[in-house]
Amino acid sequence: MTTNEELVLMNRCGRENPFRTPEGYFEALPQQVMDRIRQRRKRNLAWKWAVAAIMTGCVFAAGFKLAQQSDEAAEEARYMEDELNYSMINNMDIVYYLTEAE
Repeated sequence: MTTNEELVLMNRCGRENPFRTPEGYFEALPQQVMDRIRQRRKRNLAWKWAVAAIMTGCVFAAGFKLAQQSDEAAEEARYMEDELNYSMINNMDIVYYLTEAE
């Protein structure tokens, strides 16, 4: 069922389809779509490898920093132990001092 507006448009523009596609467009379309999908997959795979490499670097850097901090803490503990040994303070005096400080 056509309305008056549709009849006016058909009279003005005619009944033939004004849209055209290039020769072989629909035959080549599936291959073009598949090629784009492959390109995206390759690009996504590259990003995944880049992110994995960055994360691995961060883990190694954090591990190095933690190892360095633990070495510094151990050195500080050795220093404090040496200081206490050289100060010739009795262990009971140290215990008394620490309990009184609380």
